Amino acid sequence: MKNLYKFASIKNRATLTLESTLEFNACFHFEFSKSIEFFEAQPVGFHYQYYGKSFPYTPDFLVSSTLGRQIYYEIKYSNEASVPEVMHRFKRKQRSCSELGMELRLLTERQLHKEPRLNNLKLLHRYSGDSKCNTQIEWLLSLIREFGVVTVRDLLEQSKLTCGRLNKLVLIGASQGLIQFDLDAIPFGLGTELFIAYE
Repeated sequence: MKNLYKFASIKNRATLTLESTLEFNACFHFEFSKSIEFFEAQPVGFHYQYYGKSFPYTPDFLVSSTLGRQIYYEIKYSNEASVPEVMHRFKRKQRSCSELGMELRLLTERQLHKEPRLNNLKLLHRYSGDSKCNTQIEWLLSLIREFGVVTVRDLLEQSKLTCGRLNKLVLIGASQGLIQFDLDAIPFGLGTELFIAYE
């Protein structure tokens, strides 16, 4: 029996059921990617040919881009994906997918578990459903606009808020796409540089 994981997605306005921690972690990337409109776990699949036989296949995700493209994703650990039979089957799945006018891509932990990105995405997700602080976030946005680019530490000195309160406001604003920071630079903290998203 498989362990199941639940991911609450604001982008999809739904809770997705996932079959692995790797699929669960892929959701954080999809949820906060500006190029993705929505994503679906365990979508309707298709059949592929392997040594003269037809096999059913359900991709892990169907992702719809903001440009209208739809792409299937298979999520696997790299050691499993590199097994010759798995690689051969994946190529067959890609061929069948291509015949349907679609694309099938593979994502592994090498892309999904890059730090500090993954932990920063998880922080954004933790605060993504909170919208009670709009007045304070507007005030914070005006403060960031004044500076252009500012660290959390500088804001802490200017705002007179507690560190916990300021972090919460910044992360709510960032989860709503109002405030930006480089998810790949450093783990979110006092040294994180913030700037305003394009308005």
